[in-house]
Amino acid sequence: MTRILIADAGPLFSLAAGNLLGLLTHFRLGLTDVVREESVDRGLLPDASVEAQRLLAFYNAHAAHIETFATQVGITVRAKRLADPLYQMPRHVGELSIQSLLIDLQLQGSSEPPVVVFEDAWFMRNASALAKPCVLLSTQALLNYAESKGWIASAELARQAIAQARPLAYPASITIVPA
Repeated sequence: MTRILIADAGPLFSLAAGNLLGLLTHFRLGLTDVVREESVDRGLLPDASVEAQRLLAFYNAHAAHIETFATQVGITVRAKRLADPLYQMPRHVGELSIQSLLIDLQLQGSSEPPVVVFEDAWFMRNASALAKPCVLLSTQALLNYAESKGWIASAELARQAIAQARPLAYPASITIVPA
């Protein structure tokens, strides 16, 4: 089985802001149902941001190569919305859906540790509690990797392109392999 890259919503929006979504075509890309709703599906809204529109267009162009995983968190959110259409998701539901997917992959005996691309400090605070094995990679670490592979000319220029639209996007290059 090929290693899967699981993206949180923040990195997806950052890559969209920097016109760097093409980097994701180098990976087996996985999205949880909740992260897809938080990112790709926002492109369907009439007031969608440019980044959400780019994510939707990217998804539509590459849907055959993007896996969307149903998670227990997503199933629960959908059930709550059926009971209460005004239900507001609590914070960190996307991150929790990724944790749910990591647990499922661990139980399935995934041969290669999944890689999670993140920007939210939630992942750093909770790294020791995540299902093992997995690798956490910040967006900047992904950009550094892409530069080392020759997929982009410069991680710094890519970071600058992201920062123009998302000045608060997580800038540190972090790789965590929880023990």
